[in-house]
Amino acid sequence: FFSGSRRARTEARERLSKMSRKGRTFKGPDPKSLRGDACYFYRDIGAGSYGGDVNCLQQFLKKRGFMKDEPTGYYGEKTEAAVESWQKASSIKPANGIMGLVSRQFYARKQRLPVPGKEDLASSDSKKVCIDVCSEFNGVQDCETRCVRTEKDKIHACKESCQIAFSAACDRAYPTHAPGGPENYKLCLKYLSQSCEDTCAVYR
Repeated sequence: FFSGSRRARTEARERLSKMSRKGRTFKGPDPKSLRGDACYFYRDIGAGSYGGDVNCLQQFLKKRGFMKDEPTGYYGEKTEAAVESWQKASSIKPANGIMGLVSRQFYARKQRLPVPGKEDLASSDSKKVCIDVCSEFNGVQDCETRCVRTEKDKIHACKESCQIAFSAACDRAYPTHAPGGPENYKLCLKYLSQSCEDTCAVYR
């Protein structure tokens, strides 16, 4: 096991604590990190879903002109319509606005990422290298582990772990029922891609 938890915790703690102290006054991450080029879709997502994978999908759709609104991390009607438009433009069937297995596999192949359903990073069966990433906020950790078969794929295990852990930290820090929750959650997720890039840079 390799533990990337210390650096991941530091990254998340610094960013989330800064947001907590300053609210909406922070400048935000590097715009280059908001392109949706490396989304890890480990599950089917559709209307009602939320999380870092949804936020990354929205970045991808916005960058490619299928969506005009800013990413929120919430999968609503506009995201569903944008996904359907992308599916039709990419000849993906069914074009139903849901990121099911076929759509997730299509995206992964285009972006040269592990293909869901064929390279499941969540399982440790017959895999030799596992990466553990933790994000921390207010003294509570959210951790995730992903495993791969070869050393060269460690960066994917790290990024998927980081995407899930960081998203969980944002969700817990800014719940929807809290004042300003949805807006702060959206702002928190803006840091996800850049934080995970920095955290996993050692595996490039």
